[in-house]
Amino acid sequence: MIMTFLIENALRAQKILSKLVIIQPINISMINIIAGLDVSYKDGLGCAVAVAYDSKNRALTTYSQYCEKVAIPYIPGFLAFREAPLMIKALLNLMSKIHIDITLVNGHGMAHPRKCGIASHIGVVLNIPTVGVAKSFLYGDVIRIGDNEAIVIDNTIVGYILRRNSKKIYVSIGNKVTAEDAANIVLNLWNYSYILPEPLRLADELSRKTVKKLAAKL
Repeated sequence: MIMTFLIENALRAQKILSKLVIIQPINISMINIIAGLDVSYKDGLGCAVAVAYDSKNRALTTYSQYCEKVAIPYIPGFLAFREAPLMIKALLNLMSKIHIDITLVNGHGMAHPRKCGIASHIGVVLNIPTVGVAKSFLYGDVIRIGDNEAIVIDNTIVGYILRRNSKKIYVSIGNKVTAEDAANIVLNLWNYSYILPEPLRLADELSRKTVKKLAAKL
């Protein structure tokens, strides 16, 4: 009963938030500091890390973390209700230290059954530009447009599948960005050697180290 109630409320929240997503162009030339958000887990402890990445100098500027015990299990399509509270707290800590131009979230944005994955959830709640970057496909029709593979939902391009060598990622609108701008931003940050663009690679690496260190003390 508790889980059914949770899912029903989560569905309602996603439908409301999806209507608040803003799709608009962003001036890529003005983007410098990009945040990357990821969460790692160990023994019931979740640690979110928000990194600030200087895209002009290709360097990590600073980062923030937030850790706590996580009670909500992983449920496909409802990742935001497990991870967004941790990510938001880490990101707000980071934003208190440095101006962030756009945020990359490890997870889907509008390429989601209700067009409200974790990247859109966070973008709408904080009213900031966000992009979803995922390593696996979740939802939508894949349509080839020239040399590109677009993710389409309800006749709207919500994202793109990006490929480099044998690597493939799914990039989608989070909030306050177009699918084309989201793809171009990620491509500019994607090192051929890794599956994730650099801000997310750093966030993933730091979150893993953080949770391992803290869990060992519990």
